[in-house]
Amino acid sequence: MLTVRGLTRSFGAVRVVDAVDLDVAEGSVLGIVGPNGAGKTTLLNLLDGVLRADAGRIELGGQDVTSASAAARCRAGMGRTYQTPRPFSGMTVFENVLVGAVHGARRRGGDAQRAAYESLERTALAAQANTLAGDLRLLDRKRLELARALACRPRVLLLDEIGGGLTDAELPELIGVVREVRAAGTAVVWIEHIVHALAEVVDRMLCLASGAVLAVGTPGAVLADPTVREVYLGSQVEGWER
Repeated sequence: MLTVRGLTRSFGAVRVVDAVDLDVAEGSVLGIVGPNGAGKTTLLNLLDGVLRADAGRIELGGQDVTSASAAARCRAGMGRTYQTPRPFSGMTVFENVLVGAVHGARRRGGDAQRAAYESLERTALAAQANTLAGDLRLLDRKRLELARALACRPRVLLLDEIGGGLTDAELPELIGVVREVRAAGTAVVWIEHIVHALAEVVDRMLCLASGAVLAVGTPGAVLADPTVREVYLGSQVEGWER
């Protein structure tokens, strides 16, 4: 569903993403980990078209989207959430998600409204459809990010630290939604520092360091890699399985 080859981006003399290759199949989840400054969010910005790559190729469902705009990639089936939720605070929850259905999926009228409501149901937000987005607590703002992205009918969903700031009691609800998204056939690329949350969901894990792929494989293999432990996990590795 998503194929990336040699993706590269520099800012001045600093190469932030360095010849990254990755593949994500339909209905699979790729987790991305790495230390702060590893280039993880820049990688997502290259995938969804917010930034243009200096080199490399991006294919979405076999279609070359390397030169496509962010809007075109969204309409081709790439959805995105942000580390810090970005709702239209003065609009209701329903109106926020309707924006995704209309402008992301190009639905109209009753079809767009049904798509928005279905996304709210999938993310357990239907009861708050008429609540102003600016009044939501953090967990519900994270859900709204997901709902709005899902209303765009993504074939590939990019998640940027969507678990950040949530409590241990709130994380299982979010993990459940990601599992449902995967079960529906959507491919997911998920950046997350909460390693045990990723390990519960992902099929494969990729570790970035200084913009380059340090290791890729099953979660167990990547987290057991001595170089990954040294560069990223350090003392955190104990208890990642909890």
